[in-house]
Formats: sequence, C-alpha cells, structure tokens
Amino acid sequence: MFLDEPGILLGLARTHARSQPGTKVTELKPFYRSAKVTAIGAVSINKVLALMTMNDSMDGQAFTVFIEKFLGPQFGAGAVVVMDNLPAHKLASIVPMIEAYGASVIGSSGLAVIRKTN
Repeated sequence: MFLDEPGILLGLARTHARSQPGTKVTELKPFYRSAKVTAIGAVSINKVLALMTMNDSMDGQAFTVFIEKFLGPQFGAGAVVVMDNLPAHKLASIVPMIEAYGASVIGSSGLAVIRKTN
C-alpha cells in the first residue's frame, strides 16, 4: 500500500482569465486568506484502505492518530507500506507503533518501506 498526504489550499485565485476580444480582464487577484486542509490516505492495488482529513499541515501527532486509528487495523497478510520522507514519518515512535501491528521496517533510503511479517 502507498501512503501520501497532499495539502489543499482552499482560497487560491485563478492565474488566468478570459475576456471578450479586444478587451482586458480587470478582476483583482485577492491576497490568499483562506484555510489549508491536509488529506492523508493509503491505497492498495485494489482499494482505498484508509483516509483522513485535517485542518492545517500534517504533524507527528496527526500521523500517529492516522496509524493507530485508520491504517494499523487495515494491515493484511503480506502488506507493504511505502511512505515518503515527511518529517512526521521519521518520528522514533512510528516504527514501534507499526511493529505493534506485526509489521517491520525493511528499508529507508529516501523512502520508508514497511513490510508486514507473518
């Protein structure tokens, strides 16, 4: 399964516009003043395994909640979890938490790869 978390900025303005031939667009581009939402998900080749959204950016506490409440219970036989190198993924508590579900870390050179052991 692959794990990733995009950030979504809710108040962005368009960078391009259309107008009638021979006229100029006169709309103002407002200063960004809206919220940020982060969605974190884990997908396998067959389905979406876990999904969580939160306001603001991903941090270690939110990632811990995602592992404990959403992703951990979804580990199946032979499951492999691939994560990027977000600082929240590198917390010392993450590996023991995943190992508590019967998984182990098998590599981390740019990507952290976690494989469920039988």
